[in-house]
Amino acid sequence: MTAESSVFDYIIVGGGTAGVVIASRLSTYLPTSRVLLLEAGPDATSHPSVTNPIAFPGLSSAEFQGNSWTVDHSTVPQEHCNNRRIFNPAGRLLSGSSAINVGIWMRASRTDYSLIAEKAGHERFTFEKLLPYFKRLETHWDKDAELRYHGFEGPIHTLGGRKYPLRETIQRSAEVLGHHYNPDAMKGDPTGLADMTQCFRAASESSSERQHSSRVYELSGVHVMCDTPVARILVDTSKRTTGVELVDGRKLYASREVVLSCGTQKTPQILMLSGIGPKDELSKHNIPIIIDSPAVGQNLFDHSALTLYFALKNPKQGLGLPFEGTMKPEYGQGMPWEFNIFANIPASTLEPKLAHDGLISASRDKEELHPHLRPQRCHFLNFPFYFPILATPSYNPSINPLTGTHIAITSLHLLPLSRGGISLHSASADDAPIIDPRYLSTTTDRYIMRTAVQEALALISTPPLSNHILCETPPIPSPLNNNTIFPALTATSSDDEVDARIRAYVQTIAHPMGTCALGTVLDAEFRVKGVDGLRVCDASVFPEPLGAMPSLTIFALGEVVADLIAGREGRESKL
Repeated sequence: MTAESSVFDYIIVGGGTAGVVIASRLSTYLPTSRVLLLEAGPDATSHPSVTNPIAFPGLSSAEFQGNSWTVDHSTVPQEHCNNRRIFNPAGRLLSGSSAINVGIWMRASRTDYSLIAEKAGHERFTFEKLLPYFKRLETHWDKDAELRYHGFEGPIHTLGGRKYPLRETIQRSAEVLGHHYNPDAMKGDPTGLADMTQCFRAASESSSERQHSSRVYELSGVHVMCDTPVARILVDTSKRTTGVELVDGRKLYASREVVLSCGTQKTPQILMLSGIGPKDELSKHNIPIIIDSPAVGQNLFDHSALTLYFALKNPKQGLGLPFEGTMKPEYGQGMPWEFNIFANIPASTLEPKLAHDGLISASRDKEELHPHLRPQRCHFLNFPFYFPILATPSYNPSINPLTGTHIAITSLHLLPLSRGGISLHSASADDAPIIDPRYLSTTTDRYIMRTAVQEALALISTPPLSNHILCETPPIPSPLNNNTIFPALTATSSDDEVDARIRAYVQTIAHPMGTCALGTVLDAEFRVKGVDGLRVCDASVFPEPLGAMPSLTIFALGEVVADLIAGREGRESKL
């Protein structure tokens, strides 16, 4: 590489969801600028498991660990998960996790975004201010949806509206339990039984294409370097960012800005290796301190989930779907579920749990509601699945075959109060960071997770859905859980029985957030405090959990950062 070719105007470190958006938009908005996009992994976007959206369920943990385009961010042993290390894959390829995730397209509630705006100190993070970006992103599948809330000319095409065999049955049972149909969960209040939307584009009546970032955002005007991991950010004596140093020792320079977009685990590691982080952590590894930023790597939180499998009474009715074989053509267009059941827990029920955790007191100002008690917050989500989900710790093909004999329900805790952190193993970029989310470390979190699972069991046990279910199929004894024999769970199972199953089999669905949060590490324009010319944009920036899967919002934040850099905030834009 020549000296001339090593100097750029903007360097985007991390070619994932947000990184691709920012690089693409800057090359369009600032066409005379030289924009460099660095990705640690390969360009594997033509791999069948990337191009085919429904390949995801076939990617078991072992297959994830064997791929060069994923990275294992497994945790340290988790006290409230039977001291298990929780496997946590992330994309390490062009497009990042948007190339390997389930493609769920969700907006969180107005309240969630308002909390982020409060922590960040700016209204640009409210639902109303983000709504133009949400609309800019999408070509929404439902042409009859409200124009105020949806876009129809954006780069990302979505899919929805497929009708699966148990649709009316699930809806009727959910409504008996008080989960009323929500015709559009994208309008700022997702509570209820909502149709599931995916960011897939129909390719035929029986197939679709994954809408990962580098597929839908143009990179022809961007210098892209894959298989190019970054070791640290270069900062001069005036505390201005000047470029990056690669793992192989080469240096690349940015005359204007560097944007770090490597994900919740890797971004804080790179900052700390660059001398930006908690001074005690840096000193422990003999890293020269450039900026003492105590919050770097802290505030780690993640969604936790448990999947249960249920045997059908009469598989010949075709209510469950085989992973392979004959099924309606449209079922091949996306993941086989149609409903997301968003739910909140009454404040009167949560208050004692929050008090036990020391998060509220009887003397508190009633106007200062704890965030968990505010309206429209969705504490958990249940989604029925029309065949067994493979990539879970409890899946076993011998008892949950992919032959249409089983369905599944995943219970997802959306608003964790537990907080962990990322720390350094060493001063080498080659060593993975130490990851400790402290899953379920609060009484409130354990209660919400238990309630989510109990609600799933109640759904399965409520007619008319219960008329089709034989029983829950418990996991077989495993050395990972001391060969414990677990009873089948039912709606009458005790709290202790549900808690035992959660401790043994709860997992992440890979939504870690929070380690470079707006308001602490970053200012409201995503700039790293104390350093000029350095921004962060990925899931690490969220100061508070989103009660939704985060991919859509991360795409939107990429658009926001590109607008801020280019001086275009508030202006409408389309590709």
